[in-house]
Amino acid sequence: MVPNIKIFLLCPIPEDQKPINEYIDLKENPLFNWTALENEKYKQKLVGLYSFFWLIISIFEGNLWSKNTLKVFILTLEISSICVLFSLLFIFIRWRDIKKRFTEARLFYEEASWFDGQIWEKPFFLIKNDKLICSQKIQPILQRLIREIANFSFLSLFLFVCFEFT
Repeated sequence: MVPNIKIFLLCPIPEDQKPINEYIDLKENPLFNWTALENEKYKQKLVGLYSFFWLIISIFEGNLWSKNTLKVFILTLEISSICVLFSLLFIFIRWRDIKKRFTEARLFYEEASWFDGQIWEKPFFLIKNDKLICSQKIQPILQRLIREIANFSFLSLFLFVCFEFT
C-alpha cells in the first residue's frame, strides 16, 4: 500500500488538473451538483430550471396578453424547453470531459500555465480506481443526462409542431 501512495504523491500533475479533483470541483459546483442528486430532488431541480426559463421568457416577451395567447404560450414553452436543452447539453459536455479524463491511461497536463504540455502515464492501480469511480459515479449521471436531453428534444419538437398548427 505504501508504494501506491508514493506513486500517487509523486504524480506530476497539478492538483487542479487531477481528474479526481476536477470531479470533486464539479460535484461541489452549484451549476452541476444537482445532476448527482437522487431522483426526486433531481426532478424538482429540473422543473425549477424549466420554470425559471419560462418565467424569464414570459416577462421579457411582453406580448403575453396579445390576441393569440395560445400561440404565444406555446412559443414561450418552446423557447424555455430549448434553453433547458442547451443547459443540459452544456452540463453533459462537462461531465463527459471528466469521464474522458478518468478513462484515459495517459493524462495531458500543463505545468505552471506555460503551454508546455506534458503527458503522464497512470499506474495500473490508479487506472482501475479511476474506472471504478467512472462506472459507479459518473456514468449514471451521463445516462440520466442523455435521457433528459432526449426528453427535452422530443418536447421541443412536439411544441414546435403544436406552434405551427395553432
